[in-house]
Amino acid sequence: MVGRSLILLAARSPVIGNDKASAIAHKANDEGLTLKEAALWSGDIDERRFDKIVDPMKMVDMASPDAD
Repeated sequence: MVGRSLILLAARSPVIGNDKASAIAHKANDEGLTLKEAALWSGDIDERRFDKIVDPMKMVDMASPDAD
């Protein structure tokens, strides 16, 4: 389910730009693709770069006081 979370790419729009992030998110949503599938299809980002900037574990603060 994380791979289909559109907010992940929106959080990275400063890296690839709002217009590209929006287009990728729309493509994923409209066609039932994962963000990664839509991003790679767009040609605006390669797999290595996508994996680097869209890493849910790195995007979550695991050092928060409420973390187990």
